[in-house]
Order: sequence, then structure tokens, then C-alpha cells
Amino acid sequence: MIFSLFDTTFLVNHGPGWFSWPFGPSFTGGWILSLSKFVFIGLVLALILWLLRWAFGPGGPLRDKEFDCPSEEKTYDEALDILRKRMAKGEISLEEFEMRKRALEK
Repeated sequence: MIFSLFDTTFLVNHGPGWFSWPFGPSFTGGWILSLSKFVFIGLVLALILWLLRWAFGPGGPLRDKEFDCPSEEKTYDEALDILRKRMAKGEISLEEFEMRKRALEK
């Protein structure tokens, strides 16, 4: 009996086993087995997403700390600079500048 290289290399017609699990062809095991394959794939993807969110999400151990909470001092100074530039360009009046500056200080 002569075996081809393809048959011995790719396990063609050698019966069931790890070769087709869990992504076997179509609906060979019935609806429950097919549904369980989709649930298995969904759980694996959900686990991967959860691990990425845990590791790199807000407060995660692998996330840069500068992304978690910006310094309030820095944001206040940036907002005040924008107000000063708008007043210098004449977009807002001095009274409006003072009103918005007091609103920022609260």
C-alpha cells in the first residue's frame, strides 16, 4: 500500500482527534455542539478583552500613570492661558474674562 506525502503529513482520513477540535466542519455534532463552539469562542474573546482592559485600562498595572488623571493645576493654567489669548485678540471683554476666570476658580 502506497501512502502519499499529503496523507501522512496532514492527517487526512486518520479519524477524529485533536485535528478537528473544537472547530470541526459545520454542524456535524448537532445544534448543541455547534452552539457550544460559538459560546467557547465568545468566552475566549471576552477573556482576552477583559485581560487587556484590566492591564491597560484606567488604573491598570501596565498603563502609564500620566494618562490616569491630569493635574488640576495644569488644566487650570491651560484654561487661563486660553482666556488670556482670547481677551488679547479681542474675542471677549475684560468683564467676561473676569467672570470666566472666577468660574474656573470654583
